[in-house]
Amino acid sequence: MTKPTDERRASDRRQFQRLDLSDHAIAVDASGRELGHVSQASGGGMTVVPKSAEIAASLKPGEHIQITVMEPPSQTRNTIDMVVRYSSKDSIGLEFVGGRLSSNG
Repeated sequence: MTKPTDERRASDRRQFQRLDLSDHAIAVDASGRELGHVSQASGGGMTVVPKSAEIAASLKPGEHIQITVMEPPSQTRNTIDMVVRYSSKDSIGLEFVGGRLSSNG
């Protein structure tokens, strides 16, 4: 019997399966600032690859923000209330909060 890897053990604890997304989904904050592209999404939240280290540094864990996810090729946009769970120069983890979702497009 093989010992599970750290990655496997972490995925076993996940409540929701993560789905990898294309580069077409862009996350924008309430002021219209592009945060980066949405790389993964799940039933509990999403991961954004930040456009810059400065953007990542500006988002603090526990901060409540409103994110609009835009898909320019299809002209689809959805606005979601979220909370920042972690932020680094490589990724931003966001959790869905409340039940508010508005769709335009």
